[in-house]
Amino acid sequence: MSAKVLIISQEEKFYFNDSEKASKMEIEILFSGGIPTRMKLSTKKIYSIFFITAAVISFLAIKSEHYLSKDITVYEKIASGSSFNYLIIGDSIGRGAGAENKDLRWYSQLEMLLKDFSGSRARRNMLVQSGATSFEGIYKLQKSPKFRDIDLIFIVFGENDRKYMDSEQFTFFYEKLIRDAKERYPGSEIVTIIESPLKQEQFADSIERVSTHYGAKTLDMRIPFKQSGMLTEQLTTDMVHPNGRGYQLYAASILELIKNNIEIDAEIASLPKPLTRDQTLYLYEKKLVTARKGFRSENGINISKRPEDYLEYEFEGPILGVNAVRSLDGGTLKVYIDGEYVRTLSTWWPFTRERYLYIASGLDKGHHTVRFEAVETPSPNNTSDNSIIQVSSIIVAKDKKN
Repeated sequence: MSAKVLIISQEEKFYFNDSEKASKMEIEILFSGGIPTRMKLSTKKIYSIFFITAAVISFLAIKSEHYLSKDITVYEKIASGSSFNYLIIGDSIGRGAGAENKDLRWYSQLEMLLKDFSGSRARRNMLVQSGATSFEGIYKLQKSPKFRDIDLIFIVFGENDRKYMDSEQFTFFYEKLIRDAKERYPGSEIVTIIESPLKQEQFADSIERVSTHYGAKTLDMRIPFKQSGMLTEQLTTDMVHPNGRGYQLYAASILELIKNNIEIDAEIASLPKPLTRDQTLYLYEKKLVTARKGFRSENGINISKRPEDYLEYEFEGPILGVNAVRSLDGGTLKVYIDGEYVRTLSTWWPFTRERYLYIASGLDKGHHTVRFEAVETPSPNNTSDNSIIQVSSIIVAKDKKN
């Protein structure tokens, strides 16, 4: 029952700092909807009521502070029904590509399951790109603004990485992504997902090994897909990307992982010493072109529409990537490092996007020259009459200490 308290002094005005004048007073308590009652309280009783009230307020404040504390884990927040913030760093599966509509993407289904489970509201943040590798994830994380109070991070890579690098190179970048994420959001838990279409066991093993080292929780989605008893055609749109039914397995499996970690009071991921070397490197862009033929500069982007045009950059360090614009008119270029052919890159993409493309790692730490050469053969996906190369810079690495 709520009450209004009216203090009336019959003798003189009441001062809290004057015990003499506060020796005796009347307190009228008007209960909402009730009949007024009157009682006389001594100063001692007044102070007792005051201190009890203060203690209750302090207790409630401490309890509130506990639930708002950055020390509380995501598992405790979910168990108590509190809201939390999460971040997805990933590729097309991380983005939920393949679902029939946005409500059937794995994270949308997971958010509904969490709400049904404990009433917890999950606030989503995303750094995702179809076709991305862990290299691109690192650089997108590095360039992104810092999100507020991230409690949980999902890392979803591997299926694209295996096309461009070996498992040892992947291990380095995957570890760096975990370290960079944990350094930026030290209070976060990390869940790593082995994607359902991944067939390269060495890459899956790398994810398991790195995750175990950091205390990240790994979810191998190949297992629920196999145990479902359904064909790949029934769970995917194109034999790679899950459909709504496939993403239902993702969401349900993640919820079970979370519930289990709540039950065992699991500790969140930590930041021990690195497994691989050079984890203090960070990526940056280098725009200075040292030689060119045919490429014209337009708004900071080097553009070519003719075969045999080339760009050259000089750089130092073991890692090389390129910042290129991919589009429907994207062409093809060959990449040479120190005069040796390394790979062919396509700049075709169904949407115009700035992309951070991996080229090489494990190079000598000394001086290098890279040459990008436009080739006559268009990208196989390009059905237009144009073949355009757009390069804005190279992406290289240097030590944070320097």
